[in-house]
Amino acid sequence: MAETKFVKPKNVNGHFVKIKCKDCGNVQVVFARPSSVVTCNICGATIAKPTGGILATSGEVVEVL
Repeated sequence: MAETKFVKPKNVNGHFVKIKCKDCGNVQVVFARPSSVVTCNICGATIAKPTGGILATSGEVVEVL
């Protein structure tokens, strides 16, 4: 199985972001500085993980709230 690539999004100055899951397309609201791994509510894929600051995401940032 290929390893999922996580990237830190730029211009995330808000407290929450909407992230689109790359596997199922579900859009989910996530805290921009999470303390634990965030999984998709629909398919269970990891969509964000903590990095000690701004999150690292495998999905697409749809909107900054």
